Amino acid sequence: MSYQSDLFQSVATAEEAVIIEPMTEKTEYAAINYEYPLHERVRTYLRLEHLKQLLKPEQTVDATNYSRYFDALFAILELCERSDVRTDVQKDLDRRKAQLLVWAQHPDVNQQQVQELNTRVQEASKAIHSLTRIGSHLKQDRLLSVTRQRFGMPGGTCNFDVPQLHFWLHQAQQKRDDDCQRWWHEFEVLFNGLELELELLRGQAHFQWVVAEGGLLQESTEPLSLLRLRVPAKVPAYPVISGHKQRFSVRFLSCAPQQGKASFESDVEFEIALCP
Repeated sequence: MSYQSDLFQSVATAEEAVIIEPMTEKTEYAAINYEYPLHERVRTYLRLEHLKQLLKPEQTVDATNYSRYFDALFAILELCERSDVRTDVQKDLDRRKAQLLVWAQHPDVNQQQVQELNTRVQEASKAIHSLTRIGSHLKQDRLLSVTRQRFGMPGGTCNFDVPQLHFWLHQAQQKRDDDCQRWWHEFEVLFNGLELELELLRGQAHFQWVVAEGGLLQESTEPLSLLRLRVPAKVPAYPVISGHKQRFSVRFLSCAPQQGKASFESDVEFEIALCP
């Protein structure tokens, strides 16, 4: 089965036809959104996106929220150290450039939209290409180095454990803002490219209604990178998703198991988008 866009089926393959779709879609009912990556690099992208939402780089950091901020900052740094995210994003954006060049040759596509996307991809790719190793400068920051060591300990950020952090939290807000902006600048270019890639990835497929009979849906498909689900909030169950790039299953589990049964055995109608 296919849930990809049919807007440009007359001029391109299914894989190519969906890249210029609108990147946002609205629902007219209360729903809970779920996503499941079917490729390791996409898994890393989603984790980084989630951590940025926790970090909230646009907000000020003070004594009331510093723990959340540094937890997210150090987690981003660790993920970037464990995997070559910069190279992965660079390769994905290069692939997007090649796709857009093909699209530009079709007379029936929206040339303005193609050009706008191409400009964004070109700029993001060029910026990432000039990056050195992500996070390398942060390792040389004394405050971050000392604080990072203590964040893994229960209660390790007491003022007697990290007096440097305690002192920093009592500096002028402008001083803290400047430091946070300097730290975020280490990741900003990478995240601009990563978020553009996720925007394009998510925009490659429309949501379509399906039914999980007896709370279970299993499918074999063409290679995929990401599953997106929209489940009506009134459904008293949540999906557990598993699979790989060419096969997946969605099983719904009850939020309030009865008689020891966790599985939700009623039919569930929900929306799904398969992103290649």
